[in-house]
Amino acid sequence: MDSFGPRHRTFVVGWSIGFAALTFTDAASTLLALRSGTGQEANPHVATAGLGFDLQRFLWINGLVYLFLLGMLIWAIRSRSKVDPLYREHPLRAFWNWLYLNPFSQQNVSRAAFHYLATAPLMLAFKMFATGNNLLIANGLPDLITPVARLVYQWIPGALGYWGLIFLLFLPLWWVSLLLAGFVSRHWHAGDQGPKACPA
Repeated sequence: MDSFGPRHRTFVVGWSIGFAALTFTDAASTLLALRSGTGQEANPHVATAGLGFDLQRFLWINGLVYLFLLGMLIWAIRSRSKVDPLYREHPLRAFWNWLYLNPFSQQNVSRAAFHYLATAPLMLAFKMFATGNNLLIANGLPDLITPVARLVYQWIPGALGYWGLIFLLFLPLWWVSLLLAGFVSRHWHAGDQGPKACPA
């Protein structure tokens, strides 16, 4: 396993603070949107029978997601030297090959470590997007998700439709997250190599 130095701890702490802050803004903006009378909770996992919002369940789910992603982020950082150089230099090559069961296997670690590094900013981007969309609804403005959601739910109802919607939102945010992961991975790789010798 690679070292876990101050810059890596700073990254993890910063990500954790961002996750907590954006979880708060996500919940608060959802409550504002519902209070406005024009919004309804689309996530069946935290919606109540009256299309309200189960805040306690939302916090439990986000707490479990945080603990899982925190562990995987630390593992990805400590496995950074195993990342395939192709993904580090051309991160979009990792766009579609994220379907595997065991990220820790020798066969998958070269891509899984990179994917979980990218998952950290992906989750923050999701929460930022959800907060912004909720605030548009709360202020009576046209939002971005509702038209897409209506189209998806016409074809795929219920929880399956919700996850279909998440997948559509996932693709552009995943693209950006991979680019960010590539930048961070290259930066850390250069630091791990140490200073380059300059000829006299």
